[in-house]
Amino acid sequence: MTITKTAIKRGVTFFMIYLIAIGFGLFSLARLKVDLYPKLEFPMIAVITQYTGVSPFDIETVITRPVEETVASVQNAKKVSSTTRQGLSLVMLEFDWGSNMDQAEIDVRNNLEFIRDLLPDDVTEPLVFALDPATQPILFLSVVSDLHGEAELRRISERDIEPRLERIPGVATAFTTGGMRREIKILVDPARLRAHNISILQVSTALQASNLQLASGWLDNDQQEFTIQTAGEYTSVEQIKNTNVSIIGKTIIRIKDVASVVDGFADLRQKVWTNGKSAVILMVQKQSDANTVNVCRKVTDQFEAIESELPQGVQLVTIWDQATFIDRSMANLGTTAFQAIGLAFLVLFVFLRNFRSSVIVAISIPVSIIVTFAVMDQAGLTLNIISMAGLALAVGLLVDNSIVVLENIFRHQEEGEKIKTAAYNGTKEVAMAITASTLTTLSVFVPVLFVPGIAGQLFNDMVVTICFSLAVSLIIALTLIPLLASRFLELKKKSDGNNFFTSLSDKVGKGLDKLQSGYKKTLIWALNHKIVTLLCTTIIFVTSLLILIFGLGGEFLPQSDMGFIQIAIDRSAGTSLEAMERSMRQLNDIVIKNVPEADVIYINFGQGEGVFAAFSTSTSNQADVIVRLKNMSDRDRGMLEIQDDLRERLKKLPDLKANFEDRGAAMIGSGSDIMVEIFGHDLKLSATLANEIVAKVKDIKGIVHVETNIEEAAPELRINLDRQRIADLGLSTAQVGQIVSTSVLGSVVTRFRDQGDEFDIRVQLDKKSRSDKKDLDNIPIMTPFGKQIPLRAIANIEYTTAPAQIIRQDQDRLVSVNIDVSGRDLRSVTNEVKEVLK
Repeated sequence: MTITKTAIKRGVTFFMIYLIAIGFGLFSLARLKVDLYPKLEFPMIAVITQYTGVSPFDIETVITRPVEETVASVQNAKKVSSTTRQGLSLVMLEFDWGSNMDQAEIDVRNNLEFIRDLLPDDVTEPLVFALDPATQPILFLSVVSDLHGEAELRRISERDIEPRLERIPGVATAFTTGGMRREIKILVDPARLRAHNISILQVSTALQASNLQLASGWLDNDQQEFTIQTAGEYTSVEQIKNTNVSIIGKTIIRIKDVASVVDGFADLRQKVWTNGKSAVILMVQKQSDANTVNVCRKVTDQFEAIESELPQGVQLVTIWDQATFIDRSMANLGTTAFQAIGLAFLVLFVFLRNFRSSVIVAISIPVSIIVTFAVMDQAGLTLNIISMAGLALAVGLLVDNSIVVLENIFRHQEEGEKIKTAAYNGTKEVAMAITASTLTTLSVFVPVLFVPGIAGQLFNDMVVTICFSLAVSLIIALTLIPLLASRFLELKKKSDGNNFFTSLSDKVGKGLDKLQSGYKKTLIWALNHKIVTLLCTTIIFVTSLLILIFGLGGEFLPQSDMGFIQIAIDRSAGTSLEAMERSMRQLNDIVIKNVPEADVIYINFGQGEGVFAAFSTSTSNQADVIVRLKNMSDRDRGMLEIQDDLRERLKKLPDLKANFEDRGAAMIGSGSDIMVEIFGHDLKLSATLANEIVAKVKDIKGIVHVETNIEEAAPELRINLDRQRIADLGLSTAQVGQIVSTSVLGSVVTRFRDQGDEFDIRVQLDKKSRSDKKDLDNIPIMTPFGKQIPLRAIANIEYTTAPAQIIRQDQDRLVSVNIDVSGRDLRSVTNEVKEVLK
């Protein structure tokens, strides 16, 4: 063993090598990013297309199915799934693990170009992006004030707070939702339209033509050059009112003659509360390679400076902070690692009964861990609960090699060899044995690196940390341990004194001798009774397997107390925003009354904004609730206890379903505990089967929540056009559809600039002219012959229902039964569900 001999002979050199390695490890530790989970690259791409105001059935036909058929041919595409809601199509494309997602994203965009001209003209450009957990918001902030309204709070958030946060290093973007947005409304009176024989589309066209900024060239002479700018944009609301729409004879018809111009706010389709008060929510996203904890700390550290520059009374309140749970998890794992090191030292001290020996062996633990930090940094790993768990798990393994080496050195020294000779001979004898032992242990963990899918990515960090720390511990056992033993370990003659420590050492020694003697007798008996020994071992092995299969459950990720309770709320389809508000008031009161541990209560209901709205609430009957709990030291109940209590209390609210979600699992894409899938085009038949399954499994012990993904059909007014009549009048269905859409939903025809900001100018009928079926019947339609007719003359309007959403998978409609389990192991409940469904 040349390396051992060199280490003993060149002690100073090896001390320097290890000091350099430790210094590099500590430097790397300071550079390591801290996150909750390892960096995961989900092989999934989302395609989001919006078609405002269109029903799910129509969107499925004209958008979802063509998009599915087009992207399904992309190379390495494994599964295509979609969710179609009113006004929205979300297509998810799943690839094989290990696929090049950058190339896959390009291929999806290229394929969509083939059908872009086939999609309706007023459909938004399909938004394509790869799913990356790192892009999820890491901070939810609430902008609150008792002195300012919702519109002012939103303006403050967008203009004053967002830019400040986005300048912080590591912050990618800040996004505001909730509150009220300024909008210029052109509320057209249909009676005036009929009186002046004007179409609502003429109003839209006039506004567009009167709000243009066109390049006008330049003029030059011998000395100067002048650019020419024609100021053709609106500068005041009064100018909008005076816009010419039509000329009848010598009379000019202006906007104010057929409509009311209101400088107000967009129709409120979403409400956000913090602790029962209206608020504006600010979501912060970090850059994909940024340190989550550092970014969160930098943002929260700026609160005081930001608030000092905001109007009086405006405050920033943290609703959800990912760094809080990360810090708590890292602290717990760090404490566990230190406890493991301390316990390992005590055990060594008890058995070796020599302080120096125990210290020499214990040194191998921190040195191995610190050097491992350097490898983690070079490999691009992060400090997360998986890698830290790997280090904590490795603590007990790191001392094995050192103990064997030191014990053998001890034996050689007791036989009369000089300490340096004993250090070399003792290490040389066991070098091959401990090397083989370490390689055997590594052979258990290394195959995990080749496990495909999310499990392989999730536990990659753990395997790397365990394997490298064990490899370092082997090198330490072959170099540092004999080096330290040769310098600091010398057997002293036994003291004749009778002090406390000598007496305690003697007693421990006698106890260990008895233990060794008892083990020797047991070993001899086992060797003399081979059949009985093998039989007992087999029985224990089989019993363990049975307990593993039938007694112990299994979960993808264990439930943990993150300090946050997240609830997804659903009411019957078609529930109005006002009715939903009353239910949310009741829910808020229940939480305040029965959860004294609650620190912040965040409620968001209605139609969300931005990309994330496609994955969460989308209609007025849905809501997201987050309850931030106090620190664990300040509450008597755990998160799961509070959840179970709230689950029972919320069941008493009429027409309300509450689904408790695990936010930690949701961040890496985990869904319900058990899912039963039913495929088929006939939604009614699939719904019948799904309801039968719900009735059969709901009483199984351990199942706390079971529901189908079929949402109750929403009430709908369907306009059935008379195509022959439309053709006879010289119209087209597209023209009629555009008039109806502009009249009811409204069309953003142009934008109004004011002090650097732009605001929508929306044209639609006034509220009193679009409140019921009768108003729809009377929507004025202008024919090419200059005559106006009511919509009822070319269409039949009837009451009907439509599904709130249509879910598809592999280009077929899907209905699923989602089952949540609590209080029992998941595997046992799954087996019972399978038996019931046979």
